[in-house]
Amino acid sequence: MKKLSSILFLLFFALQLSAQLKIADLFREMPDSLLPLLTKNNRLDMIDFCEAQMKSEVKNKLEGTSEITQLSNDSMQIRLNDTHIVKLSLQNALEPYDSCQQIICREQIFTLVSTNEEETIIDYYSVNWNHLLQPKLAAPRVPRSTILRQDDKYLREK
Repeated sequence: MKKLSSILFLLFFALQLSAQLKIADLFREMPDSLLPLLTKNNRLDMIDFCEAQMKSEVKNKLEGTSEITQLSNDSMQIRLNDTHIVKLSLQNALEPYDSCQQIICREQIFTLVSTNEEETIIDYYSVNWNHLLQPKLAAPRVPRSTILRQDDKYLREK
């Protein structure tokens, strides 16, 4: 009886692990409108290259290059071009959205070439890519203020 219960427990645990969401799978299904510089084929190629442990560089719609610079089960970073980076991460929520306790955080970082100053825009989506205005996160993110960074820069110069 102990053997049977152990086997059932291991089977249940294995099913739970296989049911976990992976950011790469969500990236594959991301709507084109959320990353207009890349086509669906670009996204699929990038993931395939990463999984084959190759450089994930593809030609984007503006004839520049884009690549995945970091990929794990729950986060990824995509360099769309020299001035635009997108970070995607899975975050735990306090309540289910689209019947899932996880949501997607999309962090877009834009860099001004002349000064290297950055502007960050953060959006949240359900796992079905429905936009969420104010999701209830298990561990809320502390917003980064670009205004404070500008104040710090000003104060250091004085």
